[in-house]
Amino acid sequence: MTEQEELQQDKWRKDFLITWVNRFSFFVAHHLTRPVLPLYLVTFGASSTVIGAIMAVFTITSTVMRIPIGLLVDRVGRKPFLLAGAALFIAGNFGYLWAPTILLLIPGRILHGIGWSASTTAVATLAADLAPQKRRGELIGYAAMASSLGGAIGPVAGFALLHEYGYPGVFIGAVILLMGSLLLSLWVPEPARVPAGKEYPFRWIDLLVIPETLLPAVTVAFISFGQGGILTFLPIHALKLGLANPGLWFGLYAVCLLIVRPFAGPLSDRVSRRAVVVAGLFLNFGRNCLLVLADSPAGLMAAAVVGGLGTGAAQPALMTVAVDQTSPQRRGQSLAQFQCFYDLGIGLGSLSLGAFLDLVDQNFSLMYAVTSMVALLGFWTYWKRSG
Repeated sequence: MTEQEELQQDKWRKDFLITWVNRFSFFVAHHLTRPVLPLYLVTFGASSTVIGAIMAVFTITSTVMRIPIGLLVDRVGRKPFLLAGAALFIAGNFGYLWAPTILLLIPGRILHGIGWSASTTAVATLAADLAPQKRRGELIGYAAMASSLGGAIGPVAGFALLHEYGYPGVFIGAVILLMGSLLLSLWVPEPARVPAGKEYPFRWIDLLVIPETLLPAVTVAFISFGQGGILTFLPIHALKLGLANPGLWFGLYAVCLLIVRPFAGPLSDRVSRRAVVVAGLFLNFGRNCLLVLADSPAGLMAAAVVGGLGTGAAQPALMTVAVDQTSPQRRGQSLAQFQCFYDLGIGLGSLSLGAFLDLVDQNFSLMYAVTSMVALLGFWTYWKRSG
């Protein structure tokens, strides 16, 4: 390796590390509040339907904003959206802190959704920009570990802050982390623009969708549908089953994500993306089946292990497919489309499963049975379409 090549390698490693830490900060802040918010809404007297609807406001907002943000990330740059996303995220948490009624929580959810869409689209695109092609699956997996580690620490820390300082302590803790992320964004590098390739006739549909990367995007929505119900209602269910700190479930789930990703990423590079995705989708289905049967904290924890391994394998591999199958000039839009479908699944899961719980008199096993059927449909769809 020449001296110039060594310098280039050192530079992308340093830039990748800065981006990783920035992503980690966003995800810890997000997961501090995410599992606590449904319980916060209960203090306002909200039903399961209302809780699902309020939680879905965030997801619907981030979903609607994904595609325009993805287009702008490709045209304007990555860094401005990291800065704007952190600022809006901070404003959303202050909205939660100061809202006196459920209705006035909605503006905070909207600001949170826009900020989340901007920051996560920009940081995911940066990770893909920096990853050398031969190690793309591995490094996108490592980048996703920042999300997993944030998901491991955030819920446990969030419930610890809740028990010690109440709901204001949770929201202020998130704000402090986000201010650190905002400062860190100033050091995140803006990658050089890739020259435009061959020009094709303009089509309006090109602003809305990238057909060649629709399959991984649709598949991740099948995964995230169940996530929407779990993220929103598992904390309530866990407390009913005697798990005093529901953040422990999310922590174990995220630890399993962390364990599998160093192996799943290189396997997707050396064996195939499809093999890793199919295995992950099968485990995701298994997690939902275990939740159907869970009648104790131990049963919930078993589902966390299987689900963490499954999602940890499938989701980064699907994202890598979305990067593989598009050009660098449209990378931001492709990843925005991927995240859009992920958010759409979360929102549909949160909203529809909340209404379903009210219809079945809070029968959580029936809710998890619905998520199992959706997961099985996702497995079958990817198996048939990717072969």
